[in-house]
Amino acid sequence: PGIAACADGFSLIPVVESQRRRRRAFIAAAVLGPELLCSEWLSEVCEAESMDCPTVRAALSALAVFPGAVVERIAVCLGWSQADLETIALDNASIAAFTLRLAESYEAVTLLQTLGRSMNQLAHPQKFVALACEELQKTLPYEWIGVRFAADRRLTRAMAGRLKLCGQPPCPMPQLQDETARLLGELPLDKERVLLPEDHSPLAPGHSQLLIYPVVRESTVVAAVFAGGKKGDDQNVSSPDIKLLEAAAAYLTILLDNAVLYDDQQLMFVGTLEALTSSIDAKDPYTCGHSERVAELAAALAAAHGLSDEAVERIRISGIVHDVGKIGVPEAVLCKTGRLTEQEFALIKEHPEIGYQILRDIPLFEDLLPGVLYHHERFDGRGYPKKLMGNDIPLMARIIGLVDAFDAMSSNRTYRAAMPRERVLEELNDNAGTQFDPELVESFVKADLARYDELVEKHQAESNSGDRSMRFRRGASAPDLGGIAA
Repeated sequence: PGIAACADGFSLIPVVESQRRRRRAFIAAAVLGPELLCSEWLSEVCEAESMDCPTVRAALSALAVFPGAVVERIAVCLGWSQADLETIALDNASIAAFTLRLAESYEAVTLLQTLGRSMNQLAHPQKFVALACEELQKTLPYEWIGVRFAADRRLTRAMAGRLKLCGQPPCPMPQLQDETARLLGELPLDKERVLLPEDHSPLAPGHSQLLIYPVVRESTVVAAVFAGGKKGDDQNVSSPDIKLLEAAAAYLTILLDNAVLYDDQQLMFVGTLEALTSSIDAKDPYTCGHSERVAELAAALAAAHGLSDEAVERIRISGIVHDVGKIGVPEAVLCKTGRLTEQEFALIKEHPEIGYQILRDIPLFEDLLPGVLYHHERFDGRGYPKKLMGNDIPLMARIIGLVDAFDAMSSNRTYRAAMPRERVLEELNDNAGTQFDPELVESFVKADLARYDELVEKHQAESNSGDRSMRFRRGASAPDLGGIAA
């Protein structure tokens, strides 16, 4: 509508309020002029409303200042003002939307940087997966984030069949396990899936949606990232949500690829070491499996002592190779059935340094060398080869030295039968502070020896199957060092 002249000196100017070029309302602006104050129309209105006309004229005198000639110009100015207000509102909305997208982009970049910096968790992929879940939940407005892995161990290795979860699950854990496994088996390759409430999944209760994105290796869905219970005004899955889960799934694919390669290399590496040490142990039936048992015991003690998973694994590998220097000891001395002479025992005592010389130029063995070189040192300084004392002996060597002695006492020897477990523990306690680190002796009592006992049975069976009979000899022990000779 155009300008409406309601009376002399009284006009209504309609101002159109638009949104996206569509009219949504009118604002009526009343323009009063001096003519209104003396018009008959105002007198009739005052009389009809029982109002005192002079009082009304006095009240309106400050407003009725626009003569009829300027009404059209006022209408044009009001139109401009309304257009400016609409432009400002649109700009503010655009700025708010851009700010929101910028914040989302910053959070996404931060998430990807965090995941990228953590891609070195090859030995412990479960830590990376847990971190990915935590960072995704910090970034996305979902009540819970989870990653479910298929049971195919060839493609997922240590993560096979696992479910990592962050946040509050929508249903009991057994039901969550079953439902995520079912949905994982139904996922298409390289395409997200959104479950709606009408799908009646326990993972999408009420009005919530569930976003699932597959993790693919070798053209096979090996895992899926789940995001459920979206919070906020808009509870529908959005494109940014999908893109972030897609990025996380890509990182998980890379991690699994690298973790499998790392696992294969580790298996080959450790397998080569075990084959090497087994060939040394095989020289004497009484040391069959000794290195493998020492490695397992060393790892158990390190774990009981509170060391990190990485340190436990390195100590285990050092235990495997701790006696590799015996390869340089003459077999006639190593397997002698009679009493060792001082000169022969001196040759035996050279094996830590021989082992050190063999391994020192291999970069992968650099942190393992203390366990090889110093595992026959004693806490009281009466060991060999360097006669180190107390905490000057590296922790790795103190651990291997203790479990080396434990296995020696727990195994059959040509000059004695294996000692009972209770007696072995008594010997450890009696020699705490002299031969052994007393704190490690305390931790050893808490160590899990189940795997060690399994190895003892396994090696005993292997020894029996090889038709190796015990050959008792008298006085074949090494010269007394004032403690237990391992």
